[in-house]
Amino acid sequence: MTGPAPDPQRFHLTVSATGRPVMHGWWSRESTARDKFRDWIGAYGRMPAAHVCLVERIGAEERLMESWPEDTPPAHRAETSRTTTPSPKGP
Repeated sequence: MTGPAPDPQRFHLTVSATGRPVMHGWWSRESTARDKFRDWIGAYGRMPAAHVCLVERIGAEERLMESWPEDTPPAHRAETSRTTTPSPKGP
């Protein structure tokens, strides 16, 4: 007997620079999302006013897990981790 399939959009990672979205991705495994969080800091951290945020989505709720730089203003973190409706999946 197998358990339910992991949610492929449980962990959401976003990158913004100068207040604009640059990139985002979704992962089902926390370890993968945290690895990407570190990788993206290295890859995008030198962009002007770069911010990287990792949130966990459980149902309709989202919880901030990581934010870089650590002194990211709370308003910005909330804006970059807004709940979004996933697009319908194809056949």
